[in-house]
Amino acid sequence: MNDPERPTVRRAWTLAYPLLIAGLTQITLNIVDTVMLARLSTRALGAFALAAPVYLIALIVVRGWATAVQVLVARSHGAGRPGEVAQVVRAGIVTSIGVGAALGAVLYAVAPLALTVLGAPDDVLGPGSTYLRLMAIAVPFAAVSFTLQAACAGIGATRVSMYTALLVNLVNLPLGLLLIFHAGLGVTGAALATLAATATGTGYLLLYSRNRLPRRTEDLDNAHPSTRELWRIGWPEMSTLGIGYVNEALMAGFAARMSTHDLAAYRIVDNLTLVIFTFLASASTAITILAGQELGSGHHERAAAWQRTGAKLLLLMLALPSAAALALGRPLLSQVTTDSEVVNHAWTATPLALLSMAPLALAMSHAALLRAAGDTKTVMIASVTSDYTLLVPLGWLLGVHAGLGLPGLYLAWTAFGVLYAALLRVPYKRRFCERPANSPTLSASSTDG
Repeated sequence: MNDPERPTVRRAWTLAYPLLIAGLTQITLNIVDTVMLARLSTRALGAFALAAPVYLIALIVVRGWATAVQVLVARSHGAGRPGEVAQVVRAGIVTSIGVGAALGAVLYAVAPLALTVLGAPDDVLGPGSTYLRLMAIAVPFAAVSFTLQAACAGIGATRVSMYTALLVNLVNLPLGLLLIFHAGLGVTGAALATLAATATGTGYLLLYSRNRLPRRTEDLDNAHPSTRELWRIGWPEMSTLGIGYVNEALMAGFAARMSTHDLAAYRIVDNLTLVIFTFLASASTAITILAGQELGSGHHERAAAWQRTGAKLLLLMLALPSAAALALGRPLLSQVTTDSEVVNHAWTATPLALLSMAPLALAMSHAALLRAAGDTKTVMIASVTSDYTLLVPLGWLLGVHAGLGLPGLYLAWTAFGVLYAALLRVPYKRRFCERPANSPTLSASSTDG
């Protein structure tokens, strides 16, 4: 007789596909703003190109808190403790508002300085600073939005992330067209449209969560250290994301040292890998949720089985878009740019770029289980170690010093993925495969780490 609760690719896909659509829709939001401002003027596009990554840093930080909320909610939900779920959500929202407001205040204050340090010319500094200061107001809204999406995902309600992302785009596009072009506000109009869209998405999530997430905490026997647990799980996740963003910028800098054509080609291929990474991240998040629920309910072996199922789903979600990218090949690249030299550079690097994602997919299947157990510190250590022992030095040596160009950079990314997977395999086996049969199960209130 089949067990309806056993780990299957179908169950994981049911949670993963709304997250995938949400992730791709969020990428679309950035693309839409880029296209609209590019049509307005080069100056407007330059201001957006410099300011948007600075805003992204603030979003990366608050996403770390959201991951912590998702992990704790999944485990408490799996344990059948709605009171703990309610308390985690409350602590997560309060914390995210505080962190978001603090980050927004810092972003508002340092906006001109940050753009000056990045080398913004005088004609870009003004509109870029205005954009950042308006987006600083959006940071607390984004923080609450990420937290509520993570909490809903923790109980298995991932479709709300998809609906929220679609709603944000439906607000941003027409409002952006109106404010950027019709009202003549340019970059300021783009910021106002994104701010309004973000606030609208957050409002929708608040209404949705009132009916879907538990709000009573009276059934708690003891006070659960939600804020302390959020910090313990959240700060390594924030660090991993932040350092990864810095290293991505370093690799782009290496490409810039090669040639302008290499830099342009790297940006094109990097957008392709970003799309594929979104596929992988949605699957990894689904596995973290499902394994966390199993750990909360005391089913340790079933949680461990999600790693194998997750690896299958991750490799499948890598293979399908990779096959499409290779099949479309040069015609697709030619639609992006008419510069034949850039097309040649990008096409030469594409197979290696796709290959570099394979060990990363395996690593993410192990990282998903460790995150489910609340062990984000191990994931951070493995990521940073792989970054600075292989990725960055090899990227420089192979890509720039040895003159291999973009293939050298993606060989470095491949080496990073192999080491990252190997480093995560050891703690995964120790925690999930070598556990004594009579040892206690991991409860939702566990404080590992």
